[in-house]
Amino acid sequence: MFDRATLSLYGRLLGYITPYKSLIAITLLALITIAAMEPAIAMVLKELVDESLIAKNPDSFVMMPLLLAGVFIIKGIAEYFSKVFSQWIAQKAVLAIRADMYHKMQHLPFGIFQSYGTGKLMSKITYDVPQASSALSNAWVILIRDSLTILALLTYLLYISWQLTLLMLLVGPVVAYIIDKASKLMRNSSKAMQRNMGQLTEHLEESLTGHQDIKIYGAEQYEKKRFQDTATELLNNSMQVTKVSALNVPLVQVLAAIALSGVVYIAMQMSAQNLFTPGELLAYITAMALTFEPIRRLTSINETVQKGMAAAESIFELLDQPNETNTGTSKLSNTYGELTFKKVGFSYPNSEQSALVDFNLTIPAGKTTALVGQSGSGKSTLVNLITRFYDPSSGQIELDGEDIQKLERHFLREQIALVSQKVTLFNDNVAANIAYGHTEHDREAIIAAAKAAHAWEFIEKLPDGLDTQIGENGNLLSGGQRQRIAIARAFLKNAPILILDEATSALDNQSEQMIQQAMETLKKNRTVIVIAHRLSTIENADNIVVMQQGKLMEQGSHTELLAKKGIYSQLYQGQEFDE
Repeated sequence: MFDRATLSLYGRLLGYITPYKSLIAITLLALITIAAMEPAIAMVLKELVDESLIAKNPDSFVMMPLLLAGVFIIKGIAEYFSKVFSQWIAQKAVLAIRADMYHKMQHLPFGIFQSYGTGKLMSKITYDVPQASSALSNAWVILIRDSLTILALLTYLLYISWQLTLLMLLVGPVVAYIIDKASKLMRNSSKAMQRNMGQLTEHLEESLTGHQDIKIYGAEQYEKKRFQDTATELLNNSMQVTKVSALNVPLVQVLAAIALSGVVYIAMQMSAQNLFTPGELLAYITAMALTFEPIRRLTSINETVQKGMAAAESIFELLDQPNETNTGTSKLSNTYGELTFKKVGFSYPNSEQSALVDFNLTIPAGKTTALVGQSGSGKSTLVNLITRFYDPSSGQIELDGEDIQKLERHFLREQIALVSQKVTLFNDNVAANIAYGHTEHDREAIIAAAKAAHAWEFIEKLPDGLDTQIGENGNLLSGGQRQRIAIARAFLKNAPILILDEATSALDNQSEQMIQQAMETLKKNRTVIVIAHRLSTIENADNIVVMQQGKLMEQGSHTELLAKKGIYSQLYQGQEFDE
């Protein structure tokens, strides 16, 4: 059940309960008491037979029933305290694990989110943590209590007849071998179950968020089959664990019963030869019988332990991921917003093709720069590097002459407001979404930002105004309303660098005109980086940067680039300012 690696893993998991040493001590005392009461039952029965029934000792007529009742009362009280305290400790540990995982997720590099996927990360918290909690709440209590119980009973059996007890223990190595084999099978199947659960959560998330596409493309049967295949695989792996566990327990019990039968036969022969008193025979058989239930529980808990250890591996795999690098410590006294790319190269993880190649560019402070190019040209990569979602593979990026990797990461991101085509809103009210991450803003500032983004006109008509709940990702609002709230958030942040990634794509023409007017105000004294394919946005930029396969091909004003009759002119004529 426990090899060295499993012990190390379980030890790390148990580290979450070590802060509660006093409660652990009380629980351990209760478990020791429970274990001690098991042979005490056999002892009382021995005296009951030998003293009360055979010797007819009148003092024992009252004393023995009282002792038997006392044993069960003490055992019951100890079981109550062990269960309550162990569960409390386990729930506190689970709370700490979830908190650690959530904290880790807030500091994971951007690439980790992309490699894991949302569904698998969700599965780690929703599925893996409860699996590990069982190993924390039940497993260690059963392991300690029943191991101590078996030890106490074996000690008593050795005391009555060490020869018979040693004979019974011959079956021990066979039992240990069976449990070890079952442990390995269940651990492998449990790991497969976790993978299946991650895939199942991923499929579920995709089907819920992409339900419109599924319906319009008639992919219901395809998605149903994908989900069913994964669910079936999960079922098969679950049944594999169940079958191994179901075979493991009775097999161990059968072996124990065979050993018990042989020992009982020999004990009865010894009793016939007056080598055992009737009370000792009954006590010995009772003590042997009492070992059955803890052996069964120890064998059964193996399934819980192996599932818990597989879950712990998954949890610690996430917790051991490196955080975002934040080696920078410096801050700028004043941020003007000039960005300089110096021979920047970058490749995404597991990609052989470079997203940026020897890229040089200066984005002047207080000006609007438009990034133009077909899909895969590297526009979004530039944004990911400026925000330090990724770091360059080579070269460096400077903000006002300072390498951004030397800047404190939180400070750097405070200087940037990002409005993208993919708007992210939270299941909260309108005000909280506009002031997201900036709780110090008062309602007047929030209203001013909403008015600047031309969002106030619909906000004040909502049932509760700024306090209206907008649902998951703002699904109670229209696409244009959601985008204007995102733009209001950027207004409120008032950062010196503004990145607009298709920020007006979800707006109708009238709304876009209002936003464009607001943008002109927002752009003043700011460095603005625009990724767009609408000509109205690109034509008015101070500088247009044309990118192709991660390289800077052309740059200049709209008029200058058209006069060159180069790539920009071709894109312009073909209307191919796509993403």
